[in-house]
Amino acid sequence: MKTQAMTAFGKPLEALELEPLQPGPGEALVRVTRAGVCHSDLHIHDGHFDLGNDAKLPVMIEMPAILGHEIEGEVAALGAGVSGPAPGTRVAVYPWLGCGKCTVCQRGDQQLCVQARRALGVAKWGGMAEFVHVPDAEALIPLGALAPGVGAVAMCSGLTAFSALKKLGAPPPEEPILLLGLGGVGLMGLALAKALLPNPIVAVDIDPAKRQAALKRGAAEAIDPAAADAVQDFLKRTGGAAGAIDFVGAPATYTFGTSAVRRGGRYVIVGLFGGAVNVPLAPIPMRALTIAGSYVGRLDEARELISLMRAGKVETPILEERPLTSANEALDDLRAGKVLGRIILTP
Repeated sequence: MKTQAMTAFGKPLEALELEPLQPGPGEALVRVTRAGVCHSDLHIHDGHFDLGNDAKLPVMIEMPAILGHEIEGEVAALGAGVSGPAPGTRVAVYPWLGCGKCTVCQRGDQQLCVQARRALGVAKWGGMAEFVHVPDAEALIPLGALAPGVGAVAMCSGLTAFSALKKLGAPPPEEPILLLGLGGVGLMGLALAKALLPNPIVAVDIDPAKRQAALKRGAAEAIDPAAADAVQDFLKRTGGAAGAIDFVGAPATYTFGTSAVRRGGRYVIVGLFGGAVNVPLAPIPMRALTIAGSYVGRLDEARELISLMRAGKVETPILEERPLTSANEALDDLRAGKVLGRIILTP
């Protein structure tokens, strides 16, 4: 199969012909039709995540590696004991696979499993190829007539935002919710927030093009966090946000976002941009502030999200299709901040 494979950290992907793994019992092989390009692919390509203060979390992956955890395609073959979806069915592939046996997996949080490294495009070969081997056929989610590419971005961009929004609980409907960072995940978060919450949704981004895109897609307002007195002005007008989701995960967004959330509010971090902050501890209990991390999402949440999308309850995300052979250019453009929405690669 044709691939765009990583053979060394930080080096351009290479066009390699590799033999796809064949499905064993309980497994599946999917012919890839769309693969999203995510910011996490940049970190994996770099070979580390930034922990701040010159500390790095190294990526552990065997070479050649195939990136791409936002995957949709058609079922090509099923292993023994798998009854469906039948070959030819359009599916999204849930990539965040755990061992399936530990207590974490048994409670449904296999995306948090540390017993097995099976996440597609992260530990195992992913979607930047003609085929992807799926170690657990339960990961296949039928797409029906859902628009091409939507199922792919749902598996990370959509799922990450969906799971994070759930962690906000049920904030009072008249109080604003902040979304920090309106890239591909943030814009998906905006679409989902509009579908799931009655609250006014406020977009926060330093990029005027992304603020404008958020306004066009239904944000109540868009704030430039670099503007003078931006936090003070927001607090004076609104009393603070009931909750916020940080789709960047950087010191600057953390500082702005936690300052703009009211007492008793919730702050959920999903972005992996990295860095470190010096956090005074006393104000956290004094403000009764809840700070939580959210890592992608569960398989049952992925299925629920696809059901919402198939029912037409979520606005279609901004997608830009490019051929698989342009994977390096896609990574470069994403790294340079030139992407609005999501790039989708087509083998």
